[in-house]
Amino acid sequence: MARLKSEDPEARAKIMAAAEELFAARGYAGTPIRDIAAAAGVNGAMIHYYFGNKEGLYRSILETAATEVRALLKEAAREDEPTRERLARFIHAYATYVLNHPNLARIIHRELLDGSNHLKQVVQKQLGKNYAMLREIIDEGIRRGELRAVDADLTPISLIGMIVFFQIGRPIVSAALGKRRYDERFIKRLSEHTADLFLNGAEALRKPPTKRS
Repeated sequence: MARLKSEDPEARAKIMAAAEELFAARGYAGTPIRDIAAAAGVNGAMIHYYFGNKEGLYRSILETAATEVRALLKEAAREDEPTRERLARFIHAYATYVLNHPNLARIIHRELLDGSNHLKQVVQKQLGKNYAMLREIIDEGIRRGELRAVDADLTPISLIGMIVFFQIGRPIVSAALGKRRYDERFIKRLSEHTADLFLNGAEALRKPPTKRS
């Protein structure tokens, strides 16, 4: 077999985009490599060349997403700003990412329902690092006295859940609010709402000024 070009970022991106679409619609087991190749406009050999096999491609999609979210956390983790500003910036960036990647949310939902080990493997290697980074921001806020003594183990998960539900639970959101385009205006509204609800609940209570006698 002729050797493929060492790197073709465009072809690799097409494969991942096509695979993400199909995995979201059909699940891992229901998506053969030949269908991914056809959707991406490449031959199956190219998928094997870049990803090894279907599992390697699937895990690459999940790991890429985890890496991109970690970049958002690193941007938010700058210690020279108040915790409120750091978390508000992350909330907006994360909401933008999640609501612009509906297929990824569907893949994760399928993983949770199917009880597959793929997500567990990625959680241990990638998502665990993201959780630790977000937890450290929360911990730092508590140490600074900017957040009250919330449960630092559960708070990062609760914050992520507040955003992710709007994508995974989109039919419920539509039933409650009517069909909504997740455009920039709605993302901004959701980000501000989440930051307000989360931060005003977690923010340290300010002591009222003492009255002069």
